[in-house]
Amino acid sequence: MEVMCIDIGKGTQDIIYLDIERDNIENAIKVILPSPTRIVAEKIMKMERDIEIDGKVMGGGPVSRAIFQHIERGYRVVMTRRCARTVRDDLEEVARRGIILKDRVDNPDVILGDLDFEMFRSIFREVGVEFKPDVVAVACQDHGFVKGQSDRITRFNYFREQLRRTSNPLEYIVVEEGGIFSRFRSILETLRENNYRGFVMDSKIASICGILDYAMEEGVEEFIGLDIGNGHTLGVSIKEGRIKGIFEHHTSLLTPEKLKDIVDRLAAGTLKNEDIYGDGGHGALVLEG
Repeated sequence: MEVMCIDIGKGTQDIIYLDIERDNIENAIKVILPSPTRIVAEKIMKMERDIEIDGKVMGGGPVSRAIFQHIERGYRVVMTRRCARTVRDDLEEVARRGIILKDRVDNPDVILGDLDFEMFRSIFREVGVEFKPDVVAVACQDHGFVKGQSDRITRFNYFREQLRRTSNPLEYIVVEEGGIFSRFRSILETLRENNYRGFVMDSKIASICGILDYAMEEGVEEFIGLDIGNGHTLGVSIKEGRIKGIFEHHTSLLTPEKLKDIVDRLAAGTLKNEDIYGDGGHGALVLEG
């Protein structure tokens, strides 16, 4: 079975492609590319005219900034409603920022999307490898959207709901319906359109699953796992393969001393949601120390 795993971040998209029945992970094909949002942002920044944009919801950040800068330069930006949630999930806010919303754009100048399978096929073709994954596993971040609610609250409420359902992070995959997560929905739709089986998972949880897999191989049953990314830092306390506590903060707001204090309280079971949310982070939930 050939599997493509892709982690779509703010700066890069990291790909591992392997036949799990034949290859070991060391010999898998590994590709690191600029993130989709950076690729599209660069394209927009080079344009010197009014533009129309279609496609699907994708990771924002650089592409959203490029769109707003294009408007500031005096150009007209039209987006279809289905892809405009890339900028903000609240379309009323998108319109207030100067973007013209339409139901349809016939000849778009820019197409938004997190997965460019034609690009992947081209890259693999150049190195003599046929791109034919049986499963595509996607990791990315999506805050989710509930109108009138902070996206920090929405995102961490998702973690709470998942923990009520199961404390096994390996079960936190989205296969059929993205729910309040518009980016997840778009990725699943793209997989279906390209006839690929697959799923999407929050990238922070995916990294914790990787840490858990390594710990199980080494016989470590109780530990603290950290994923320190460019944008967010997520920490979990794990015991016998189960999440016992979790927090998520903005990396830019953390210092080594502050992070150590948070980790110590997570391990002790004394970390509270307000400790993180009140400091500008997403939140914390501890089931036991």
